[in-house]
Amino acid sequence: MREDRRLSPRVAILGQLHGHSVTLDVPVTVREISLGGLSLETPFALPVGAVHQFELTLGDGAQVRMHGVVRRSLSASSGSGTPAFVTGIEFIDDPPSAPAAGVGDIISSVR
Repeated sequence: MREDRRLSPRVAILGQLHGHSVTLDVPVTVREISLGGLSLETPFALPVGAVHQFELTLGDGAQVRMHGVVRRSLSASSGSGTPAFVTGIEFIDDPPSAPAAGVGDIISSVR
């Protein structure tokens, strides 16, 4: 079994959080989030190493903007036959030992 090397546990979002790539001006589907990063789905691949700004919005309108670097982008099967890519983003606004308060607030809201 593969060892999980993440510093922070992931929280499944289940449609409670809406994502937007400010850098590309396109919506993204947030799958999971942690204090250290997020997993998102797009219909196109994001290049590994690219830095993006994301706006995350809860149903109640609470928002946070975060910068992140693409750590991996994998092709995933889509039920509709359209292309789908799952991308792992590592937040780069704060060091891992000092997680962003905004992301922590959002995680608390979706738990």
